[in-house]
Amino acid sequence: MKKKILILLLAVVLCLSCQTSKSEKEPRWPDNRDEFIVDFSEPEITIYEIASLVTGAPADIIKGFHFAESSYGKNLNHTNKVDRGPFGLHESAAYHAERAAKWGEYNPDCPLQAAIIAGYIYMENLAVLQSESLAVCAYRQGVSGVRAKGAELWYYNRVVSV
Repeated sequence: MKKKILILLLAVVLCLSCQTSKSEKEPRWPDNRDEFIVDFSEPEITIYEIASLVTGAPADIIKGFHFAESSYGKNLNHTNKVDRGPFGLHESAAYHAERAAKWGEYNPDCPLQAAIIAGYIYMENLAVLQSESLAVCAYRQGVSGVRAKGAELWYYNRVVSV
């Protein structure tokens, strides 16, 4: 439903910006700027909802990763120096290249792009581990880390506490 609303809203904006008069091929801009204003105040869509629509991951889990990894971008001092951005994406050259090959090039410091990658990582973990709590823990530990050492449930609790 949200995806349909987003597509409809985009179509309206594109139609408004591409209006032409019947006698001209050039765009017709309104004489009064107030005619061109589109109210985007409702409904507001968050980066978590956008990432959820793109990846299929629950928006509240993506929001939880943002909180758990950086307190919503307020603390970017990750314990592992290879982790970057508001979602604490592990950015070794090999990991970045693998993710970029799967899901497209991204900037780990951009909140929206990082949220989308976080959603993809969660969904991939969920497909492998078949458990929401294990998939959340694997976001931090990796699938092999969860399998070898067990899930760090404190991290799951931090993510879902939001």
